[in-house]
Amino acid sequence: MKVGIESSLLFKPRTGVGQYAYKLTEAVSKIDSPIKFEVVRHYLPFRRFTPPIPPSSHLTYRIVRWFPPAVYFQVFKRLGRFLPYDLVALRNYDAFLFFNFVMFNLRKKTAGIVAIHDLSYIHFPDYVQRKNLLYLRRFVPKSIIESRHVIAVSDFTKKDILKNFEISASKISVVPNAVDHKHYYPRPANEVNRLRKKFDLPTKYILFVGTLEPRKNIVGILEAYAELKPELKSDYALVLAGGKGWNDESIGQKIAQLQANQERIILPGYVTDEDLPVLYSGASLFVFPSFYEGFGIPPLEAMACGVPLITSDNSSLPEVVGDAAIKIKADATDDLSRQIAAVLTDQKLAASLRAKGLTQARKFSWEKSAEQLIAVLEKLA
Repeated sequence: MKVGIESSLLFKPRTGVGQYAYKLTEAVSKIDSPIKFEVVRHYLPFRRFTPPIPPSSHLTYRIVRWFPPAVYFQVFKRLGRFLPYDLVALRNYDAFLFFNFVMFNLRKKTAGIVAIHDLSYIHFPDYVQRKNLLYLRRFVPKSIIESRHVIAVSDFTKKDILKNFEISASKISVVPNAVDHKHYYPRPANEVNRLRKKFDLPTKYILFVGTLEPRKNIVGILEAYAELKPELKSDYALVLAGGKGWNDESIGQKIAQLQANQERIILPGYVTDEDLPVLYSGASLFVFPSFYEGFGIPPLEAMACGVPLITSDNSSLPEVVGDAAIKIKADATDDLSRQIAAVLTDQKLAASLRAKGLTQARKFSWEKSAEQLIAVLEKLA
């Protein structure tokens, strides 16, 4: 069986969806199976091509030289009329995998598979950039209906798809996000100290990791931190690690207001994959009170690094964290502040959360997810 992979998410910088595409592709390339994967990449003039994942007996690359990517990804997207992507690649595939919500047209003999990470554009349209919202509204339903099979990243996302689209449950398989346990684990003090010097971080800090956008409830985190007693805030800074998101004006205003009041809000920006596990490991507490998540990778990474966790009780998050986190209502800022104080002042509670988190995180691995994906593909053969 030969399976093509659309490659746009495999290259840096990678957000959560990109990490899913990269880690899953990397994992399936190492599993001995009858399936051969081929990553399709458009040739970019004057740029040296470096495979993001080393080629193997199960993973090869197809460089499309005759068809400029700007033509395909701009003109055809706007027209809504894609050339069959397997035809663009000049290859025959049994199936073609699209990790980024939208499936391009394929020839009828090729089974199209699309990964759906969440339906936030339906539930929280105000949190999605208008240009992207129009694109998702136009092409996600079409992709779900016309694909041969749908991959959901959580049981919650599968149920959400079934609620919103008239398709059979048998058409959807769950292949969850995971964590690389060789990379995300509690790091020693010398590594943490080096990172503190690099980012000029204090010894103790509360951490959030993710895009700084309204859906992540950044304003709620800031308000909860501001409500802490002065002695706690003097001991613990708040670190918000991540790139700027769309519609973040209210977030920027709140940060500026609190910093003007001498609150210790630290913004290291986007943190590389190499530094991220160390940043987690140095944190006294990780907070992730998001309004909605199709999966929620940062809480899983935090648990794998042995950090106590507070998160929301909505969407997929209870499924990810199990009983290893304190779960609150996303809009309950007062409760978030109380729970932050409880973890920071109760060593037994913090230790219990760390231990439970490490156990919960071990339930998720890219090897397991890769085996689930291969099982789905073999059923389509």
